[in-house]
Amino acid sequence: MKAAKKDKKSARKRKPAKRKAIVKKPIHKQLSHAPDTEGLLVRSILNPSRELRDGIVMEDLIYSLTPKLARTAYNFGYSIGMDIFANSRKEQNTLVPVLGRLGFRNIVYQPFRDALVIKSGSRNHAVRKVGAKIHSFEAGIIAGYLSAHSGEMINTAEKECVYNGDSVCRFVSSTGRTFESSGNPSLEDVIDSIAVNVHEIKFSDRSEVAYHMLPLIPMTKQPLRSEIAKIFYLIGIELSQRYGREEAEALLENMARYFGTSKGPVKIAQKTAEVQLKYSYHNSNSAFVELSTAMFRGFIRGKTSKEPNVYINVDKNKNYIVDITTTVHK
Repeated sequence: MKAAKKDKKSARKRKPAKRKAIVKKPIHKQLSHAPDTEGLLVRSILNPSRELRDGIVMEDLIYSLTPKLARTAYNFGYSIGMDIFANSRKEQNTLVPVLGRLGFRNIVYQPFRDALVIKSGSRNHAVRKVGAKIHSFEAGIIAGYLSAHSGEMINTAEKECVYNGDSVCRFVSSTGRTFESSGNPSLEDVIDSIAVNVHEIKFSDRSEVAYHMLPLIPMTKQPLRSEIAKIFYLIGIELSQRYGREEAEALLENMARYFGTSKGPVKIAQKTAEVQLKYSYHNSNSAFVELSTAMFRGFIRGKTSKEPNVYINVDKNKNYIVDITTTVHK
């Protein structure tokens, strides 16, 4: 009798745990429990041996949609700028290499008596006119850096922008507390521009995972996360309809690398699809998984006309392995 009970207990122990579908039952895990992603970015930007990817195009475009989103990006960039200064040689001209590593090119640094003007040529990626000055996050970084350097509140505004049809991006910094938000592009223009960028963007093999994730951090917090996830989902659908099946795997590779993940096995058929994503220590938290998988869900929905499920597994290093699939995992 006792032996039978023991066998039942051991059988229960051997029974494999079911994987959770976060689409149906999200795992609530706070972003504050994630690693020090901001610290990793600061160290990467200040390390001249690292060449980071060109621009933060996706986030910049989304943050430009409303004045509230632009202010969120600016304030977050401001705190990053102050951190960068605290970890730098504390010289004002350190801003030039910092902006270079953020993706700006041909930077002209012009200190005047009443203001500091920074001009930059277009970045290496394809520039598309969307009718707005989109670099609120970078303006915040400049303002935070200069504020930490001067010991007083510095405001920075982007006065010209290549995405607004100008030949350069021009930032003007001066004392003050006001935040300036430019005209906003349409959601259709943003989705179109991001779809093209995801298709065309090139990545350095040395790009830091932290750099991909950092500007997305404000978006992983509610109420932004649900709204931004909808936009990412629509971008995935747009990509699926715009580009053919022969380009599907290359697009999925670009999407995965953009979010700082690696792509595992892929199966794309007319009615079924499965994509596996491997997350790292830096971005294995459920809020980021929910946000970043939205674009893949939209892509699969567009290709198969079926809404996929998202399943999470954890490897031996406690990193997430995520399957996005139209089939049901038992």
